[in-house]
Amino acid sequence: MADLDRQTVREHDRRRKALRESLLSDAKQARHDLHPKTLAQRWTTRQMARLADAGAEARQKVAKNAPLIGISAAAILLFAARKPISKWLNSLRNRKANQEGDEQ
Repeated sequence: MADLDRQTVREHDRRRKALRESLLSDAKQARHDLHPKTLAQRWTTRQMARLADAGAEARQKVAKNAPLIGISAAAILLFAARKPISKWLNSLRNRKANQEGDEQ
């Protein structure tokens, strides 16, 4: 084996120390990245971004289709209120028929 001089040994020690510090910082970063709290925060952030995107997209679609949505809502209301409306019309007809019968 070759005889190493003092300067070469110091250089090897400096490199080894730098590599060890790099490995320790990488391990510390990996522990931070894989910590359950960090994973949960990352997941929550992604889900919030997805919801915000979906909300923006929904607002655009509603704005684009507003007349159709309004017509559909009116149709649904009329369908839901068909029995009360028909009862009201029948009561008006009966009242009118009763008034005509009373006059004769």
